[in-house]
Amino acid sequence: MKPPKPPAAELERRRPVWEALSRLFLDTELQPDDHRGIARVLAASGYADEELDAILRREVGPVVGANLLSVAGEWAGFDPDWLESEILKRQTSWRRILPAYAGYRTVRDDWEAVKRLMAEEKREDRG
Repeated sequence: MKPPKPPAAELERRRPVWEALSRLFLDTELQPDDHRGIARVLAASGYADEELDAILRREVGPVVGANLLSVAGEWAGFDPDWLESEILKRQTSWRRILPAYAGYRTVRDDWEAVKRLMAEEKREDRG
């Protein structure tokens, strides 16, 4: 599968996805309702699972991943305007050539839970 279109080309579609995925990086333990809410947004986005994984690893993770390493990390939520600005800045800087988010293991369990729920959401939408 080819990677998703560049973020600047699809801002309206991308914003809710960025916000939902950024919740995986909050300094708080996500609950099943959190996973389900993220899954609903992602399922409604129309992106394929592979595209969402690329957005997580190449756009959101590199921008907010360090939050999980902070002593006093963000726990209430990232400002959507800041998040968009940082993602777009990264896409136009030399940093875009850096490898995908390396700290993926820190959110892997939550991401797997979200993907399972996303599959359920998609099945319900078809059924």
